[in-house]
Amino acid sequence: MPIPGHKSLTVGVREIDAGTEGLCYLMNRLFEPMVECRRAGGVCDRTQCTRISALLRYVDRNFLAQEALMEQADYPYEDHHRREHWRLVHQLRRMREGNVCADRDRTVVSEVVGRWMMEHVGECDRRLGNWAVTRRVLDPSS
Repeated sequence: MPIPGHKSLTVGVREIDAGTEGLCYLMNRLFEPMVECRRAGGVCDRTQCTRISALLRYVDRNFLAQEALMEQADYPYEDHHRREHWRLVHQLRRMREGNVCADRDRTVVSEVVGRWMMEHVGECDRRLGNWAVTRRVLDPSS
């Protein structure tokens, strides 16, 4: 149910691949069997899902790093890439605000993130990685 193996999600640039690997790791940990959904004050009340909030915190940090790279590399597709980041953030926020529970609705949450990752890495991150390497802003992974 969690994200497909991140081997199919690599772009060959360590700085970008690390963000994807981190999201895969987080998805696997959040949806690992027997992981209880809890709030700091006790049992989850099925509102403002803490798992979705954890995903949002992670993608916010990862997207800021990628967006800084795009700026540094003078990336010509920056607007499109940012819109794709915002598409996932918007979907996750809508789910959280709509009281989607990542415990009860784990398949839905996992599929939304997984589908976005497959599209985003294949289209946006790979293009960004190639651009950054050819502009000598980043080195390819060895």
